[in-house]
Amino acid sequence: MILLRRLLKSKSLRMVNVAGLAVVFACMLLSYAYVAYECSYDRFHTKADRIYRLSLRTEGEPVDVRIHGFETADARTAGVSGIESVVRMYKADGCEIRHEGHIDLPGPFYFVSGNFLDVFDLRLIDGDPRTALDTPDKVLISRSYARRLFGEASAVGRELTLAGGRLYADRQMFVGGVYEDLPETSHFHSDLFVRLPDEDAGMFTYVYLLLSPGTRPDAVARGIAANMRRLGATDDPRPESPMLFPLTDIHLRSHFQREHEPNGNILYLYLIAGANVMLLVIVLFNLWLNAGLIFAFNRRYYQLLRLNGASSRRVLIDEMMIAGVVGGLAVAAGWGLAQVVAARWAGAVPVGVVVGMSAAFVAIVVGVSVVPVVARMSSTRFLSMRADPRGGGVALSGVKYMLIGQYAIVLFVTIVSVCISRQVGRIRSSQVGGREPAVLVMQSQPIDVTRRFGLLRSELLKQPGIEAVTTAMQLPGSAIRDGVMVQKEGESEDNVRRLAVLVVGDDFLPFFRLRPVAGEAFGRLHHTADEEERMLVAAAQGHRTDNGSEQYIVNRSAAEALGFRTPDEAIGQQLRIRTGNGGLDYIDRGTIVGVTDDFNYTTSFEVTQPLLVVHRAFFQHCLMVRLDPDRRDEALDSFRRVWAAVNPGYPAQYTYLSDVYDGVYASERYAERLTRIFAALCLAVATLGLIIVMAFVIRRRTKEIGIRKINGARPSDIVRMLNYRFVLWIGVAFLLAAPAAYLLMTRWLENFAAPAPLDWWLFGLTGLGVLVISVAAVSWQSWRAATINPVDTLKLE
Repeated sequence: MILLRRLLKSKSLRMVNVAGLAVVFACMLLSYAYVAYECSYDRFHTKADRIYRLSLRTEGEPVDVRIHGFETADARTAGVSGIESVVRMYKADGCEIRHEGHIDLPGPFYFVSGNFLDVFDLRLIDGDPRTALDTPDKVLISRSYARRLFGEASAVGRELTLAGGRLYADRQMFVGGVYEDLPETSHFHSDLFVRLPDEDAGMFTYVYLLLSPGTRPDAVARGIAANMRRLGATDDPRPESPMLFPLTDIHLRSHFQREHEPNGNILYLYLIAGANVMLLVIVLFNLWLNAGLIFAFNRRYYQLLRLNGASSRRVLIDEMMIAGVVGGLAVAAGWGLAQVVAARWAGAVPVGVVVGMSAAFVAIVVGVSVVPVVARMSSTRFLSMRADPRGGGVALSGVKYMLIGQYAIVLFVTIVSVCISRQVGRIRSSQVGGREPAVLVMQSQPIDVTRRFGLLRSELLKQPGIEAVTTAMQLPGSAIRDGVMVQKEGESEDNVRRLAVLVVGDDFLPFFRLRPVAGEAFGRLHHTADEEERMLVAAAQGHRTDNGSEQYIVNRSAAEALGFRTPDEAIGQQLRIRTGNGGLDYIDRGTIVGVTDDFNYTTSFEVTQPLLVVHRAFFQHCLMVRLDPDRRDEALDSFRRVWAAVNPGYPAQYTYLSDVYDGVYASERYAERLTRIFAALCLAVATLGLIIVMAFVIRRRTKEIGIRKINGARPSDIVRMLNYRFVLWIGVAFLLAAPAAYLLMTRWLENFAAPAPLDWWLFGLTGLGVLVISVAAVSWQSWRAATINPVDTLKLE
């Protein structure tokens, strides 16, 4: 009962402590769950610690994690000690699965080596892992895909036809096994794994090595490099070197081109840990301050205890018990808060971890709470019962330094949050279509569908609510890795330049609201998709014919790379392109009809390349439809109806372009939300601490305030006197926080090709905003103290 009375005696301060500590504990629980989840990627594979992805790094070029032309028994890995197995994976899309008269679009999937199951763990729920991929006509399908195709019937041995793709069209396959859907913590996902024939190598494949136990990856890399030097693997004068990346590091540390899926980022896990530490420090400061104030207010109680024979140990135990109760209440409230906010993540924390975190948290609370008690224990020895002339014995100098440190953390987190939000906003505005709220995209459609894009486009544009339709070789937000060698008319063949190439369909520039800075947009096409396909086949077979000229559009960077001094100078210039091996050069010449500003079609992590935009009817794999945002539902109904009429039997599988970008920049968007939440929490907790400090200052200076008013001081003078030191302290905190935030943001922005500027006014406005909120929060206390009757204040003294 005594303990309960002690808790209730200062219930407002105790409630502030419990609330702040509960928020911190909830954040720590949820952060632990998320960090553990991110760090668990690919660890479900039993051989995960021995699997490495092999890529080739070319000096001066971005890394493509795939390797072109890697063979089953590739000479680059042949004879290298320590390599136990080599697995190839080829990512395919734009295919359809036909079964018993039905058509299904599986989305992206993989062709894999026959030894795939020897290296990676797919938990088969039907089928024999020893024979599941033993022949080139075998395919593995996921449990969910098997249910979609066959219902509850067994899928093993059933026949499927792979059609409509650009590789292995009309291929008969038999289900060799059904596997449990891959967990979320895999860096690649697929509903199908098709056996890749061993003899096929003319493609870009992901290559994984299973190393023997105890083998050092750097030794394997040196062996591969030695083979490459001996073989003279490339004619490119720029050095090329192998790069082995641990499987379990790919999700958090691999950020190269052509990743299977968007990866996470280890930097954001550090950000989470740092934010939790900073919030904990702020809350512990408030706990320390409140404990000191409560102890000072109860000083007479402890003097009576000491007078009646109680030892300092007894006093210390009492305070530790109270602090333990506060910590326990905070842990319970924090756990409940975590369950309410994110039950999935809270439930993922093991019980043992929760118990350990709770015990450590309560111990920290007790330790911080008794620090001011130990520091002021001597005040309980006095037999005099007179009030402390300093108003409780809490030194304001210590409070000052703690408050400056607290607000330095608040300002640091807030500035970082504002800078991250500005960069994310810049990403949205710089991506083509990034600000469009209603753009449908359909990735890598089957060939039969792409052949009817022209008809589909014309029918869609007749529908209400559909503003524009276009096509392209690839969707925005993906890497442009295709390129052509470009030669200006009249120049020698030695004077060629490699330009990245983007193949687009009708109305591409108007669709994304891109306006040429010189020249005009594309005119009409001169060939159909079928005609271009015949040209491509003839060129691949060595039967080239003159297929006429076409139109090109280049960006500013490409115009400069081609030697044109101004965009206008490029207009009307003739170019020749060549790729060899039956590529885009089945039409090998054209005229520049327009120049655009550099636009971001890939991602903000890549520097804008010199880009040649080619207008073709073939190679149009992706469809994009812009809807009227105000008539979205009507437009969607029209789109589905037209799609079903033009492409009967093919499901309309689409997503929004905004969702594509959200996936690409998932880590950055998460960091934006995280820093906003932590900045708000830090500011709220720090403001509560500031209110407590102001109450303490007013209590100490009550008599002084009364005397000043009697001598003619106005309320505004009193408010200014009380607030001045807090404004000064927050200013000092800003001087500490701003350089640290600037250094961190400068380093973070190095990840982006077009970073947002760190303007001085951005820092200044952020600091001013924190100052205004904080001063406004305590000014009402200052005003109340300044307007009280001075006679009453002197009576209180």
